[in-house]
Amino acid sequence: MFKQFHMTISASVLALGVLALGFGPAITATANAADLPKATAKTLKKLKFDVSMLKGLDAELKVPNAWIEGAKKEKEVVILGTWSNRAFKKMTKSFNARYPFIKLRYHRTKTSGRGMKVLIALHGGRVITDVTTSIADSYFEFTKMKALADLRELPGYKNVAKAHRAKDGTWAAFKISFRCMGYNTDKVKKSELPKTWDELLTNPRWRNGNISFSNHPNAWLLNLWGIKGEKWGQKFTKGLYDVVKPQKRKEGMTAMTALTVAGEAHANIPAPAYRVKKYQLKGAPIAYHCPAPVPITLSQIVMLEKAKHKNAARLFINWILSKEGQIMQYATSLTVPVHQGLPEKQFLAFPDTILGKQRAVRDDAMLNSQMHKDMLSLWNANWIGVPERKRKKRRKGKKRKKN
Repeated sequence: MFKQFHMTISASVLALGVLALGFGPAITATANAADLPKATAKTLKKLKFDVSMLKGLDAELKVPNAWIEGAKKEKEVVILGTWSNRAFKKMTKSFNARYPFIKLRYHRTKTSGRGMKVLIALHGGRVITDVTTSIADSYFEFTKMKALADLRELPGYKNVAKAHRAKDGTWAAFKISFRCMGYNTDKVKKSELPKTWDELLTNPRWRNGNISFSNHPNAWLLNLWGIKGEKWGQKFTKGLYDVVKPQKRKEGMTAMTALTVAGEAHANIPAPAYRVKKYQLKGAPIAYHCPAPVPITLSQIVMLEKAKHKNAARLFINWILSKEGQIMQYATSLTVPVHQGLPEKQFLAFPDTILGKQRAVRDDAMLNSQMHKDMLSLWNANWIGVPERKRKKRRKGKKRKKN
């Protein structure tokens, strides 16, 4: 049973670092290493990353002196995010060492707390945060209010690929997540894995409950609709329910992965790569596979235009987008960095099934699209088992009401 496996998260992080780079030498005692915050040097050593990986960090963190002096007067910055409190505290030790005059007032909050709650406060003339992350479909409400600051002034903004940041500078991704499938290695042979998503429909291997879904189509299916088109998406989604007939589970992604380990399904979708890796490191019979194209979700970070502690907010966002910030984040939560200057392969839990394949990226713009509404309508109808004729009747009724 899975309960028999024991390993701490910190040990998992270390093991991932070893797997990523092999048993190479630890960082050398160079002048640059000596100048690093102790937390950074310690992290590099644990992960067996050479200090040269931070080449160019000084330039990334070089900001106008006015920001530094302004932050000293502000003394703090308020941040709403998705990091666990423990991970955030560990992750930001290097930031605290570099900017000891800034107090990080961090609050882990739900989606509504990071989005709608902030918007409601702004409507009332109140500013309750300086920085917030992963605001999902609330993004468009923020833009309507012109509530987001332009991040293009930050040196770290250019560290993020163009596809992973807003054209108008209103957001930048601070991490990316892969949402493919986890599979039980005792029940599934590598030769049986689908090379493309279409093969889920054509290969009888995956039918009649052998694969399980959680109710998170936004994490993977929407991505596929976006890159392959709505016509394909409609046909594929219907095929999933009519032909594949998966297990429809109420559990979340993490619990679903554990159930796959237990053998309740041969595979589960969507599966977080980092979670599969953690279970695998504990000795669980599970692995990860990505049919092409690879679904990716972006997690955005934004700053409010009316932020009370704008200079401190600039310093924090610039730091999290730097090589140091990205590596510290990875070390505490196994988060894949978005920094273009870091070797992606060394941070991927399962590089062999990801690299070299087309990627289907989902950002906040897609969440507010008509395609998203159409996808959800079809998915939800099939999830709860609404017949096609009733679903069409409902859509006609809605159109009549609008008219």
